[in-house]
Amino acid sequence: MPVDTDPSPSEPTDLPAGWPRHWTIVGVGGVGGLYGGRLAASGADVRFLARSDVDHLRRHGLELRSPWGDAQVRDLAVAGAAAELGPSDVIVLATKTTDNARVVAQLGPLVGPSTAVLALQNGLGIEAPIAEALGVPVLGGLCFVCSAKEAPGVIVHQDYGLVTVGEHAAGGVAAGATARVAAIVAAFEAAGIPVRPAPSLAVARWKKLVWNVPYNGLSVVLDAGTDELQADPATRALVEALMREVHAAAAACGHGFDATFVDQMLADTDAMTPYAPSMQLDYRAGRALELDAIYRAPVEAAAAAGRPMVRTEALWRQLAFLDRRARGARGTR
Repeated sequence: MPVDTDPSPSEPTDLPAGWPRHWTIVGVGGVGGLYGGRLAASGADVRFLARSDVDHLRRHGLELRSPWGDAQVRDLAVAGAAAELGPSDVIVLATKTTDNARVVAQLGPLVGPSTAVLALQNGLGIEAPIAEALGVPVLGGLCFVCSAKEAPGVIVHQDYGLVTVGEHAAGGVAAGATARVAAIVAAFEAAGIPVRPAPSLAVARWKKLVWNVPYNGLSVVLDAGTDELQADPATRALVEALMREVHAAAAACGHGFDATFVDQMLADTDAMTPYAPSMQLDYRAGRALELDAIYRAPVEAAAAAGRPMVRTEALWRQLAFLDRRARGARGTR
C-alpha cells in the first residue's frame, strides 16, 4: 500500500449549514461501535452499516461498557448493505484496512454532494485510494483507545479514547485546520468524545505508528499483552528501539516530531489497563493482519527516503510468516 501521493478534492470555502447532519458508521467493532454509539447517544443522526450482527443490532442496539459511562443505545438504524441507506455527510470507515478495497467499492450509495469520508484506521497510505475510488474529500482519524467487541452489540472500552483528526492533502502536505476538520471535531466534542485536530495528518499517522509498530507486532510474535511487554526489561528495550526507529523514519520522510513523544507513549502504556492489541486478537481469531498499512507502507517509505527500518522490517517479515501459516491452517478469512 503506497504512501499518500494522489490529489484530494479541493477544500471548499464553506460547508452546508449544520454539516455534518447525517453519519454512517461502517463497521461496528471496537472503534465503530464505541464512537458511533457515543454519537448516536448524543442525538446525532447516525446509521450503521454492518457485515454481521445486523439483526441483533436492530433488536437490541449497542451496549457500551466504558469508563466514560455505560450506555445502552437502542433504536439504531442498521443495514447490511449500503444500498439500503441514503447519502451521508460523513462516512466513518471503522473497518480494518485489510478490507478497504472490498468495502470502499460498496460505498457508492452513501455518497452525496456534501459527503466526506473519515477513516478511523491505522497505518499509512489510507486516504488516497479512498479519495480516488469515491471522488470525495477524505479525512483520517487516529484513535488512541483500548476498545473491543466482546459479543454481538457489546463494546467494551477499557482505557483512553482520544481521536486525532486531520484532512488528507496531496503529497502528505499539512492541510491545516479545514472547515471539515473543525466541524467533525465539534460534533465529537458534543458527543463527549475526546478529540483534537491535527495540523498535519501525515505527522499524526507516523506518531500513531510509534505505538502500533511495536505493540501490535510484538503482541503477536511473543504472545504478550501490553503489560507484559512493558514489565520485562528485554521486551521494553525492544519496544523503545522500535519506537525510536519509527521516529527517525518519520523525520527522514519529512514528517518529523519531537523525540519526547516516544517517552510519552512509553509512559502512557505504563499507565494503561493491561490490553491485548487488536492485531493479537485478529491473529488469535485467524483474521488477516494489517501488515500492509502498519508495516509495509512505512518500511517502503523510509527506504525510499534513505532511512531503512531494519528492526521494523524484521518484525514485519515474522508477522507475514505467522499470518500466512495461521490463515493457511484455518482457512483464509
